[in-house]
Amino acid sequence: MSTSIFVGHAKPPSNTVSGQMYTILSVVCEVDMDTGVIVAAEFTVATELAKQYLDRLVSGHNLNTDEDAIVTELEHCYFSGTQKALIQCFRDMAKRYRAQVGASRPDAPAQPAPPAG
Repeated sequence: MSTSIFVGHAKPPSNTVSGQMYTILSVVCEVDMDTGVIVAAEFTVATELAKQYLDRLVSGHNLNTDEDAIVTELEHCYFSGTQKALIQCFRDMAKRYRAQVGASRPDAPAQPAPPAG
């Protein structure tokens, strides 16, 4: 198994415990690059229980097929003032994963250059 680490970030609301503890929330996922399955995850949130819950929630899911399902689970199972920021973190991490997978596939279409200016 060949794994890589992908990290996503978002700003937490300042009126939450996590917002008081962290200026930026992060999700770090170890992903099996052969399958897209999340092997392990870590979230910067205030409590160990929340960290363990979120790890269990996303681990074992496939980033190639389950990104929207994971976000839906976060919306329906994780009730906190930081919910939207954690979803942003997760989407940011998944975007980095997709960019890497696309860049490493020889049959991937070339990305257009960003507009100048």
